[in-house]
Amino acid sequence: MERRLSLQVLFVAVLILFGMGKISHAQTAKPIELKLSHFMSPMHTFHVYGFVPFSKEVEERTKGRVKITVYPSEALGKAKDHYDMAKQGVTDIAHIVQGYTPGRYPLTSVMELPIDTPSGEVGSRVLWGLYEKYLKAEYPGVKVLSLYTTDPGQIFTTKKPVKTVEDIKGLRVRSPGPQQTAMLKEMGASPLSLPLPEVYDALQRGIADGVMTPTSAIKDAKFHEVTKYQTICNLFTIPCALVMDLKVWNSLPPDIQKIFDELTGSRMSEIIGKAVDQTAVLSLEAAKTAGVQTYKLSSEEMKQWASRVKPVNDKWTEEMESKGLPGKKVYEEAIQLIQKYSK
Repeated sequence: MERRLSLQVLFVAVLILFGMGKISHAQTAKPIELKLSHFMSPMHTFHVYGFVPFSKEVEERTKGRVKITVYPSEALGKAKDHYDMAKQGVTDIAHIVQGYTPGRYPLTSVMELPIDTPSGEVGSRVLWGLYEKYLKAEYPGVKVLSLYTTDPGQIFTTKKPVKTVEDIKGLRVRSPGPQQTAMLKEMGASPLSLPLPEVYDALQRGIADGVMTPTSAIKDAKFHEVTKYQTICNLFTIPCALVMDLKVWNSLPPDIQKIFDELTGSRMSEIIGKAVDQTAVLSLEAAKTAGVQTYKLSSEEMKQWASRVKPVNDKWTEEMESKGLPGKKVYEEAIQLIQKYSK
């Protein structure tokens, strides 16, 4: 009897110790620590309204099992290298701008074309809508967490307003990428290729007469301090992505992968799209306060501008098709999705 009682006590003690061991292990297990790298300032819209809240949500949803540290301002590497940084494990997660490495994401660049994308939210939803069907093959070696765009690109000038497509002729205008360079050439401007950090000084010193940029960048880059005129023409958006090292993604437990999927994808596309649109509104207010005069093209003028830059769209489609890529289908579907999401 006593022996049986002793065995029962021993069995209970083992269970208690085993349970305490599990609790102790759960309490002391180290979280999965991930690095998220980007190249904008800690004040940038993407950082403040995109990456920081996302990192906090991941930690909350995983109950501390995953912690993401955000590294802004090229702390881990140059802007153009961020895709390879994620692919090679320099960082676990990276924000990329596809236009920084022209030709690497050919079909993605459809969003850089003058297709009258009305907002960052619409652009972001369109880009994510094209991903599964057409763009997935352009991102080998990484898990694409989300795709999104900036708000539409406009023209800001220092010396004279641009009210007609002829007014931009001869002006030296900073271009953010190859498609915008092609547009500026079609309009008779002289495109300048300058890194974003150098643009403010170029405008201030008269090296550049203007800059082609999303309105949200005015507040983020303080261009309203060195420009006098803005022309609202919705000429392009800049596509971007948040990507993760595929090896890191595959190492995550399925339940954590599920949380990442729920917090990224179309959800993140819309969040960032809405954020850049709101920043664009604030930028317009800051520009107005600073004395920047804004001119919005009429629908008739928009048609004239579209006609002038149409060769850029035609050439893009032809180049894609010549490479065996479905450029025509992607272009047409992008237009259809813009119309759908603009309603």
